[in-house]
Parts: sequence; structure tokens; C-alpha cells
Amino acid sequence: MSDEKTVVAAPKKKTAVPASQKAAMRTVVADSTVAAIEKPSARVATKLSIPAASGAAKKLTSGLTATAPKTSAARTVLADSTVVAAPKTSVRTAAKTVPAPAKGSAAASILKTSGTRTHTPAFIGKYPIKKKLAEGGMGAVFIGTHPQLKRDVILKKLKLKARKNSIVLERFKREAEIMMNLQCPYIVNTFDYFVEGSSHYIVEEFVDGISLSDLIEKQVSLGTELSALIFLDACRALQFAHNRKIVHRDIKPANILISKRGEVKLADFGIAGVDKEVNDSSAEFEDEDKTAEEEVQNFSDDDGITKTGSVLGTPAYMAPEQLEDANSVDQRADIYSMGVMFYEMLTGSKPFDAPLKRDGTLNEQAYEKIKKGKYLNPRRLDKSIPRELCRMISKMLRFKREDRYEKIDDVIAILKKYLSHYDAHSIRTHLARAVNETAQVEIPKFERKKQILLMVVLSFVGAVVLVCSSISVWKAGYVHKTILSPWYKPVTITLKLPIATARFRNNLPIMAYFFEDGDDQPEVKGRKRSFIVDESLDSEDSEFSIYTIKPAYFRAGLYRTKILLGSYVFWTSFSVDKEAVNLPVDFSSINKRSVRVLAKAHDIKTGEDLSKKAKFSIYYNGKWQDLKKINTEKLRSQGVYKIRASAKGYAEKEYSMVTDWYQDELYVEIGLESESDVAKNN
Repeated sequence: MSDEKTVVAAPKKKTAVPASQKAAMRTVVADSTVAAIEKPSARVATKLSIPAASGAAKKLTSGLTATAPKTSAARTVLADSTVVAAPKTSVRTAAKTVPAPAKGSAAASILKTSGTRTHTPAFIGKYPIKKKLAEGGMGAVFIGTHPQLKRDVILKKLKLKARKNSIVLERFKREAEIMMNLQCPYIVNTFDYFVEGSSHYIVEEFVDGISLSDLIEKQVSLGTELSALIFLDACRALQFAHNRKIVHRDIKPANILISKRGEVKLADFGIAGVDKEVNDSSAEFEDEDKTAEEEVQNFSDDDGITKTGSVLGTPAYMAPEQLEDANSVDQRADIYSMGVMFYEMLTGSKPFDAPLKRDGTLNEQAYEKIKKGKYLNPRRLDKSIPRELCRMISKMLRFKREDRYEKIDDVIAILKKYLSHYDAHSIRTHLARAVNETAQVEIPKFERKKQILLMVVLSFVGAVVLVCSSISVWKAGYVHKTILSPWYKPVTITLKLPIATARFRNNLPIMAYFFEDGDDQPEVKGRKRSFIVDESLDSEDSEFSIYTIKPAYFRAGLYRTKILLGSYVFWTSFSVDKEAVNLPVDFSSINKRSVRVLAKAHDIKTGEDLSKKAKFSIYYNGKWQDLKKINTEKLRSQGVYKIRASAKGYAEKEYSMVTDWYQDELYVEIGLESESDVAKNN
């Protein structure tokens, strides 16, 4: 089973390209970048069995040559978007075989082949390089080591020389921006983006395993439980992205990576878009030989990088509305693609034929089936597939998006309910085994949890609840108030503090500890208390707040209490006899403290330290004064201070800060924006 090719736009007729420029084939790596393979050998036209008279055959035989890859796990992709399956072993790592990225994506453009090859550097930036995975005319892919995390990472290099490649760079930056904001256990993490010389780099997580498409190809059928577990993790990744208004737009098994430990991660956000703001998301790059002027004309006038009416994604998995215009899709298009993928995971086949022909035009017959929702029920292929999952797939594959699930959360709820009847750890263990084995493994039939086990769990939970309730009742003092009241008396503390502003009043933790008043002073266990504001005694117009504790119960005797209040420690002794005890503690005398002010400034865009260039002012005694000339010992806590920073060539910026009574150092670092950037934004 070959992976689906990501389509960016209907292919246009192109002039023949010299064989020397297309002789190097491209393999696919875990970060969805196409890698170049050398040593051309076999003619492509003969492998594709295209009639000699056809235009495609003439185009292919005009000089294109396929390659015999050094690694048998390679998937070769021609420059004209024709997919040719190269010889493969039975298993491949995700770091080597992920399906080809969308035509025109930053990943595909990076490794546009050329005859140039460079040595592998020992370091790129701060990253020691282990080896080069692939290289092309516009960049390369390396495996390196993160110096702080001490783990392998992927470095994607983009090297631009021509002005016409600005669109590729824009997508490259856009991909980095999206991925840096999607730090999730179920999404391939991006650690860094930087520029070194004339090259741009993205540093991504290295996933040691295989893609879901390879797992399906090897296993054919994954079974319901294993499929549901993988699918649930993929849904969680999509939920994380959707909650941040990101639409993936290229959901397919090739973009689901599974590590050797059974971890599932969503990859390749190269054509992702912002929900309802897709015009700002990803680029269409239909013809690699266009001039810069033709590129500019092909894009929208609002500086967006997706043209209205463009087709982005993989046709076999795309929602109907995405086939018509990728610019108008929302998260329900991803839900449709997930439905297609889950169907394939359960049955080994797709619900519909490819809706686009090889020339990029619409396959009317296939599209009509999609429109009518005509596909073979999964239970016709496998009776063991539960009906509730079939109904879920049916709703995910509705032609009209308003008829589908509104959010992926609904799908997650169904999957969690289904998997709650199974041991998830056992399923994931078998998933890891299926990934690690080179040959096909037998997926067992997972047994549902027995009812007796559920009863044991419920009994255990009930016992825990009973014990916890008993402990809570004991700590709350209900037993001491009633049964033990002749022997135990309540002790409370009333603490008077300077009132804080509404937003800071509960920021300072205040604790009370109790000890026996003897030589060893052992702590009385179970009596530690936190102070809370006594709302009945507190008022907004008062200068002070009253804090209290829940009563602590003691037998008759002599005791001490230690009160921790920020940097203050207060001790006092008390005795317990036949009556309740209340200890008044007054901290009103420490109303205010002297405040020290430290100020710095930096360029908000580049991070350059501007502290020596900047002038800092403070609003004091009704006017702005130079901070260096103010005696900060006169500044007192529990007030509002305005700090202003200004530097030549930068717009002024000021901060207003509130200090509480116990805070004695005010540190502010102000980010300044250049006047040119301010003018541009306005």
C-alpha cells in the first residue's frame, strides 16, 4: 500500500527539465522533508507503465531518471509530483519514511534537488551534528544533539539565494511559528528557530519509530482496540491545535508518527492554517520555475500567503469543501479527514476513491459517491467493529460540514467511553511491539474488563472515600467539638495586617505551627493551619485586614505557636485550660518598607540590551524625574509607581506597578519598539 501524495494545486504543464537537475530522487523523513537520493539508475517511465504515446510518458522519458536508493526503506518522489514506490523492507522508522510533503511546502522546497553537495558540519549553531540525513538545492536535514536536553533532534535547513523564494521562506517561518506554539505530548515538538549565515533552521523533536501509514501497510488490519487507542491520541493532538484556532488541513496516516515506546504524535503542520484566518497561514507554490513577478500575481492582495480557491492537502482524505477551496475550511474539515483515516485503520482501505484525477481535475464519479456518502459499512468488512464506532465514522464523514461533529471533543468522548472497558496499558504495550518488530505481528483480541474487577475497584474507591472522609471529619474538629469536647479546647489566632490591594491581598502565604512548650519543643502533629481573610471583620475603607485560622484543638497544657509571614517569623506562648483560647497578633507596625527600584530595557524584537542607552524616569511627587537622581530610600511599599523608559530611535514606554506592604524591591525590564516598527504598524 503506497502512501498518498500531498497535492497543493492542480499541476500545470511544465517545460522539460534537464535530467541532471532531476536525477536525484527525494525520500521522506520524519519531519516531512523530502530528502535527495543519489545514483540514478532506472528509467521512471518503465516503472509507471505509462503508454509511450501519452504526454506524461513523453514528459517522463525526456530526461527524468529514478534512483536506486541506498536504503531499501525509501519512498521516491518525482519532481513532477508522480509517486513511484521504491523497493522497501517490511518496516521503516518514522525518521526515514513519512509520506511526501505538500508540493510547494517549505519542506518540499528545501530539498529541491541539485547537483551540489556539501560536507557535514560538526556544529550548526549550538547543536553538535551526528549525521546528514538528506540534502538538496535549497537546504538539508540533519540529526543533531540538543546540548541542554541531551537528546537527538532534527535540524531542517533552508538556504535561499533567489528573491523568488520569499514565499518558501514565509512558509518556513510560518511553520516554525505554529509549531513553537503547539507544545503538546501528542504533537511533534519544535524546540528552536534560528538564522545562521544565509540559512534558516528549524529544530524539531526526533521521533524514533514509524508512521501510521507504514504500520497499516505492514499489519493491514490493526484491530478495533489498537486503532481506537492510536486514534484517540491523534484526536487529542488535534484538540490541542483546534483550541488554538489551528486547522491542520493535511490529516492522514503518513502524518501520524508512532515511537518505539508506543507514543503517538501528530506531525507536519506545513500547510496548517488559522481557523477563519486561513489567508494568513500557508503558501501555494504551483510552479517551481515561475518568476518572482508571477508569484506575486498568484497570491492575494492582503499579504496573505494562500490564494482563494487553492487546493491544499491530500485528496483521498480531504473534506468536500477543502477540495473546492482550502482557504475557507475550519476544524470540521480536519474531523472529516480523521474519519477517513479511522475507517482505513479499522478496515485497511479508504471509504472513497480519490476525488481528483492524476491531472488534478475532479473525478465526478468519486465526488458523487462522497456527496451521497456512499461507502461500504465497516461492519461489512469486519463484524467485530462496534456499531457505536461505525455511527461515529458516519457522522464524521457527512458531506455537509454543519452535519458533522462541531468539535473533536465529541469524538474524544466516544473513544474514551469505548476504551474505558479495556486495559489501555496492555494495548499500548502491543502497539510498541508492532512498531519495533520488523515483520507483521499478531494483534490479540483484547478482553473487556470483567464486571468483578469493576466491583473490586468500586469497593476500593468506596473504602478510600470512607477513610478520607473520616480523616477530614477528624481534621475539621467535628469529633473534638462533640465527643471529645470535655478534654479538648479550641485555639484560634487573630492576625492584624496592613490591607493589600484587591488583586494582591491573598498572594502572601501565612502559616501557623504549634509546639509543646518544653525543652525539646516537639511539634504537635495535625495542627498546622493556614490563615485566611476574615471577611466579617474586613472592610474596604480600613487600612488593615484581619486574618484568622480554623480552630485547632488541644488538651490542657502549655504550648507555643510559630507564625511564618513572608520573611517574618513570630513566636508566642499560650496555655490551654478549661476555656477556648484566642491569640491576637498585631503586625500593623510593619505597614510599609523602603523600596529599591532596578530598571533595564531591551529591543523587544531583537532582544538587544538597551539599558546603557536608555533613560529611566519615575513619576514622583507629581512629576517625572530621573530615576538616577531619586533617593529610592524615600520610596515606600504599598503604593503605585510609574516607570518610563526612552532611547534614541525607540518609542517611549511606561509601566505602572503596584507594590504590596511586604515587597521591598521593584525590578522592571521594559521592551522598547523601534519608531520605524511603530510607524509601520500604525
